[in-house]
Amino acid sequence: MAFNYKTEYERYRRYYQSLEPTFKTSATSSYTMAIFSFLAISLFGWYGIRPTVQTILFLRREIADNTEVSKRMENKITQLVEAQAAYQNAADNLVILDQALPQDPNVLRVVGQLQSLAKSTNSSLSAVQVPTVPLASSQATPSAGTGGEKVTDIPIVVAVNGTYTAIKSFLDGLVSMRKRS
Repeated sequence: MAFNYKTEYERYRRYYQSLEPTFKTSATSSYTMAIFSFLAISLFGWYGIRPTVQTILFLRREIADNTEVSKRMENKITQLVEAQAAYQNAADNLVILDQALPQDPNVLRVVGQLQSLAKSTNSSLSAVQVPTVPLASSQATPSAGTGGEKVTDIPIVVAVNGTYTAIKSFLDGLVSMRKRS
């Protein structure tokens, strides 16, 4: 089937000629212009304004997120300033704390100190209970760390017998007990 240009041309020519009087009326022309204008505005809005609106909304959301992050950072700065002030207030006590804590988990030395403190205060130790811990840093495993990075609690239960003043002296001595270098 061959395409005949002449017959197709004639067919479309007649179609457009039949529409020509309709487009020449002012009402139809006005409606057509309004419809085409609306379509043009819609296309420009879709392809031109939409990305701008999306960028504006994205930037607003980013500003809100950054404001929240800024508030969190200000809160952390305030907490750091408070922590530094507390550290400076406790700086005098840190020397005492450093002296009170042993450098290594040598529990036998602590028990010996407790016994000598009990003797000096005229009280007696009836029981000392210590959990299983390495007795010296040389016995510690390499995974336990030797630089003091890991802090562990070593609960020591002590039963003391004696008079009220002897026990009070023992407790005062316990509070003021320092490690020996």
